Amino acid sequence: MSEVFVSAVHPSLGRLYWVFTSNADCNAPDHYTLTDWSELATRFPKGWRDHDYLHWLYKSHIYKVFDPDDGYSDYEVVDDEENEIHEQRLSGLLAGLHAKSGQTVEDFRLWMFRASWVDVPALQAVES
Repeated sequence: MSEVFVSAVHPSLGRLYWVFTSNADCNAPDHYTLTDWSELATRFPKGWRDHDYLHWLYKSHIYKVFDPDDGYSDYEVVDDEENEIHEQRLSGLLAGLHAKSGQTVEDFRLWMFRASWVDVPALQAVES
C-alpha cells in the first residue's frame, strides 16, 4: 500500500508536514502538531481523503493543532483577566517552527489555516 504525507510549503520554512500521535494505548489524549522533518511526519494511506472514516478522523488536523481547549496542545491562549490581555503561546515543535518563521504567532497560525495542505508521496524504505 502506498502512503502519503499531508504537506504544505511555508514561504520561510519550506515544506511542513502533519504529525499525529495516537495515545490510545496509554489512555491519554491524541497529539496533533506540525514538523519540517519528513522523518517525524505521519504517513497516511494513499486515498485517505476518500475513505469516510479516515477523512472524518483527520480532516480537522489544523484545528486540533491550534485548539486552545486541549490541555496537551502545543498552543495555548493565556488570558489576563485584570488587563483583558490575550496572549498566544506555542511550545514543542510549533514553537521551534514559529521562531524560524519570522511571523507573529497570529500570522503563523493563520497561515496554517489558510495553507493548501496536499498529499505528497512518502518515500518507501528500501530493505536490503
